[in-house]
Amino acid sequence: MHEEVVRSLKLNRDLGKMLKQGIELNKPIKIGWSRDGEPIPKKGEMGLAPALPDKGRVRILGDLGSMNAILCQGGSFSLEGTAGDFHAAWNNGGYHVIERKVGDHLGHGMVDGKIIARDGCGKFAGSSLKGGMLIIRGNAGSQLGAGMKAGTILVVGDVGDSIGTRMTGGRILVSGRCPKPGEGAKTVTLSKEEIDSFNEDLDDDLLKISDDVICIVADKDIEIESIKPPKTHIGDWSEIRIVPEPNKRRLVEGQTLDTIVVLGGNEIESLDDSIESIGLNCPHIFELTKSIKDFSSIVTSKPNNSDFLMINQDNFQKIHSDIPKAAGIIIDLASMPAMTPQVLDGLLIAIRAISSRLIPILLRDGLGRVNSLHACGKNHLIQGVIVDLRDSSGLHAASCLPKIGRSIIESKIDKSTCPTFISIPWLASSADIMIARGCGATGVISIGENEIKKNSITIHSELRGWLEELGIDSVEKIARKHLRANSEQVAALSGIRLAGYDRALPMWFSQ
Repeated sequence: MHEEVVRSLKLNRDLGKMLKQGIELNKPIKIGWSRDGEPIPKKGEMGLAPALPDKGRVRILGDLGSMNAILCQGGSFSLEGTAGDFHAAWNNGGYHVIERKVGDHLGHGMVDGKIIARDGCGKFAGSSLKGGMLIIRGNAGSQLGAGMKAGTILVVGDVGDSIGTRMTGGRILVSGRCPKPGEGAKTVTLSKEEIDSFNEDLDDDLLKISDDVICIVADKDIEIESIKPPKTHIGDWSEIRIVPEPNKRRLVEGQTLDTIVVLGGNEIESLDDSIESIGLNCPHIFELTKSIKDFSSIVTSKPNNSDFLMINQDNFQKIHSDIPKAAGIIIDLASMPAMTPQVLDGLLIAIRAISSRLIPILLRDGLGRVNSLHACGKNHLIQGVIVDLRDSSGLHAASCLPKIGRSIIESKIDKSTCPTFISIPWLASSADIMIARGCGATGVISIGENEIKKNSITIHSELRGWLEELGIDSVEKIARKHLRANSEQVAALSGIRLAGYDRALPMWFSQ
């Protein structure tokens, strides 16, 4: 594990304890100095102080990594040093000051509050801004205010190209050199009354905008909407059947059978601690619209203590209070902003800090990015990946099985510490679980319906019946040799042995 990740996890633990004391005593938390005031700057820490509460005050010295002070809920965060990407992202009423250079996506998705960067910033500052004020003293990179919907950005310096690209609301003020606005934005002139009103709202004697300030707003006459490709799929696995091995006897009824799957539980040596574990009686999880008492499922809000909480772009801004209640977290990468490996590490650390526990975290994305998902499983501290068959690729469900299986093999991922689940867009059966496991995955996820608990018990019972019929005592022993394709088309798409022929079709022999 990267040293920065371990240091960040440890520092967040200490920070959580100090914040409680600081709020009670109404004192700011200082990090990066000794008790005697000697500077001991931090270096590369990420995901620090997420969801900073009201009255929580943190002051840090050092050059930090990414995703620090995100989801601030009214506290203040002061950094004497530099910051990486997504600093103060999703701010909701917090006050942030950064003394030195900041990376990309400063203040991404802010809905309220104020952020002041005193030495410029990188690209995409104020991206997807929904409210609040972002003040940049110094130069700003390209794509400033990209996709912003509301709020105000003030730059006292020069800006890069494509300013305000595809903005739909809010305004960008530039007191410096400013190139032509980007697609969907235009330049307007502020009246003297508007300038005076803005300066009064700033309430800063050292910062005033002049009459020659450049104002960028959305151009309502230009259509800038982009429509994402629909998420679709073709077919299902109904043409794939399960057969016993030749000469394999059935098990004796009542014999001990192993259908349990455990997520997490792996030890983190550098922390002298372990990820919490979640035990599933069956390799199947329902995705529901709301939580059910004493039943493990995937929900997007109000989880119980056995649920997985799904995080996406729609709920992330308000999910901080639900994270501590969940048994595990699933991050839907398809709906989140694009993140570099370091940014993703910062987000994982921040989520665990909000939870205050080392809970299992899984990543979810579409089939087209299965290789990237498994690379994340190798390189990040996560406890599983979920491949969604319903994505923009629209591939046949049977063709997905070898694609996922090959990715598991090629990535050399440890399936015991980072299992792969397949999210199927139909109601799951015990046969679907067998098929998924036969092709290298650990289990399936499906949408729920009425009588969830009854359906779950039925699926589990049927799975046990299959194990007895096949003569194997554990789901771990289900293999590709137990599968047959009932049609030549499915055999050609999946590489599974064709029924009757009992071999893969010739085009698969060299694979």
